[in-house]
Amino acid sequence: MAPLDRIGSENLPPTSTAWMNPARAIAIVAVVTIHSLGTVVEENYAGMGPDWWVANGFDSAARWSVPVFIMISGALALDPARGNKPRKFLSKRVWRIGIPLVFWTAVYVVFRRFYLLPTDDGWNPGIAILTGSPFVQLYFLYVLAGLTLLTPFFRLLSVHGSRRLQWGTGLIFLGIGMLDQWVSIVFDVGEANIATRFLPMAGFYILGWVLRDVVLSPRGVVLAWLALAGAIAMTIVWAGLGPGEKPWIFPYEYLSPGVVIASLAAYLLLHHHMNTGFRLLHWFYPYSFGVFLLHPLLLYPLRNEMGLPTTVPGVILHAIVMPIVYTIICAAITWLAVKIPGVRAVFGEGGPRNPHAKPKPRVPRARKSTSAPKTDTDTTSA
Repeated sequence: MAPLDRIGSENLPPTSTAWMNPARAIAIVAVVTIHSLGTVVEENYAGMGPDWWVANGFDSAARWSVPVFIMISGALALDPARGNKPRKFLSKRVWRIGIPLVFWTAVYVVFRRFYLLPTDDGWNPGIAILTGSPFVQLYFLYVLAGLTLLTPFFRLLSVHGSRRLQWGTGLIFLGIGMLDQWVSIVFDVGEANIATRFLPMAGFYILGWVLRDVVLSPRGVVLAWLALAGAIAMTIVWAGLGPGEKPWIFPYEYLSPGVVIASLAAYLLLHHHMNTGFRLLHWFYPYSFGVFLLHPLLLYPLRNEMGLPTTVPGVILHAIVMPIVYTIICAAITWLAVKIPGVRAVFGEGGPRNPHAKPKPRVPRARKSTSAPKTDTDTTSA
């Protein structure tokens, strides 16, 4: 705990949050890439050929995306300047998270039951829901729902806690989450469920606020890039050569050491590189939540028709070209859907929020207030 003693007690001067929208726009494409390659990495593992190593490389390089979504959500939700009372905050989250969670859980239970697993009588949709992960991407909504319920209490850290306390709490939660994932996967002890799935990710949520206003120096940028590249390389090598019957399982997990380092580095680098400009990504961001919700409905049927790639060019097609195709199509569908009053709610747009709002960039460290500036950016990650 000695390093914590060198951390000051005051929060850093506030910086612009304009970078978060383009960052999440890029991250959602990375999420789609993970899902596009997941089955490829699993099915092609036995051969360990060049196609698998290429798929492993792309998959490993995209793993930072989900933790960064969690960190950005925490950076915005824990902002003391938002100042919402718990009841008001939670009521808004019902529109943004609760309705999509219920609706899309029902949609994907039907999709999984009648399209993906029509002959599997052993799959129980009720049990799948109780695990908090009824489909490949929906666990994120269950994680976000749990973190949302605790946000009014976590916000006490940013309002009344010293920066030293915030760092300590975030690191302790992150360490507990990493230990929990290691024990549950490596030793097959315990399993997350609907009530606990969010807890291992709480460290990312808190550290998103703690690191939100960190401005990297030129030397810091170089070190962050080295950390990101080294962490991705660690994941690639560990997934291919690590111990165990299926060594690709643990190093890809979002709380494995390599992914944790990559995620923290990516968060800081996105802040540094995307703080101004990127007009196209600002335009795309409001539809990224729809991309998150819709893409498996497009991805799985198309990939089943195309078949899993067994060559390097085929893997590259599924790693780069197809995720962009899925993203564009789903964004276009979302653009139409949010214009329909009766449909907006299931895309998280039923509440009083302008989905096209773009935060205005501000000059970093413009003033020395300990509270962060308000932003139009919503706390829900795609």
